Amino acid sequence: MPLTPADVHNVAFSKPPIGKRGYNEDEVDQFLDLVEDTLGQLQEENADLRQHVEELEAELKGKGGATAAAAASKGDAKVDTAALRKEIEAELRAEYDKKLADATKATEKAQAEAKAAREEAAAAKKNAAAAPAQAAAVAAPAAEQGEMATAETHMQAARVLGLAQEMADRLTNDARAESKSMLDDARTAAEKTISDANASSKATLESAKTEAANTLADARARADKAVAEATEKSETMVAQAKEKSETMIAEATAQSEAQIKQATDKANALQADAEKKHTDIMATVKKQQTALEARIAELSTFEREYRTRLKSYLESQLAELETRGTAAPAGSPDNS
Repeated sequence: MPLTPADVHNVAFSKPPIGKRGYNEDEVDQFLDLVEDTLGQLQEENADLRQHVEELEAELKGKGGATAAAAASKGDAKVDTAALRKEIEAELRAEYDKKLADATKATEKAQAEAKAAREEAAAAKKNAAAAPAQAAAVAAPAAEQGEMATAETHMQAARVLGLAQEMADRLTNDARAESKSMLDDARTAAEKTISDANASSKATLESAKTEAANTLADARARADKAVAEATEKSETMVAQAKEKSETMIAEATAQSEAQIKQATDKANALQADAEKKHTDIMATVKKQQTALEARIAELSTFEREYRTRLKSYLESQLAELETRGTAAPAGSPDNS
């Protein structure tokens, strides 16, 4: 589950046992307040971004429908609708990229502040551990805080990877859905155009045949010569009608193929753009993962070195105590 400001506000830490050192409660509360405010700002920015995307999508649908109706009344729907849709899609993606960049910067800023606070806490812990008189009291809390820092670093890295993967998947799915929708619309428009052309050609043929039959009937009533002329005229009209129907079908087929090709090219471009963004995002995530792993390695190295130095110091103190304890009885007879 994602971390919310309420989770940060309601978190409660147990106090250290008596005789053990802990962080300053006021400083911890101030840092948690800062984290809570930053998370709240990020959630508000994300909500504003989602609302703006929904408004742009609604505006896109409204403008697309209005433009399609106006262009259909003029007989040129394909060119105007495609151009307007391309322009609005470009504006929508530019606005989305800008909002995404702002949200990413805010997230990086919050992570940097959290990292700085952890470094200050680690420095304070290191300075406190440098006093020889408090070495034994600091050993247990230092090891515990090292483990907590490592766990927190792993958790933060997993959260960043999850959010980046979710964003990349969402962009890829949106691009695929958009390309499929455009292909379906193009196929539907092409089928409708061909169907209308076929219906028009059939109506033209029927009209020509009816007129030819009427002409033949009238010619038979007049004379054989008129019948021959009417027959020739009817054949000419049928040929013209067939030629016209074939021309209309050829134009409709060419138009449908052009629409399908245009939709396919645009879908391929969107798919390629989505894959490129996915690759860039995953590269950024990999880079962040490498940095976090390096930080984890540094913390592990610091823990091992600290344990080694502390162990050596304690062993030297024990050896010194044993030396003093052995030397004390040996000097008693001389004093007597």
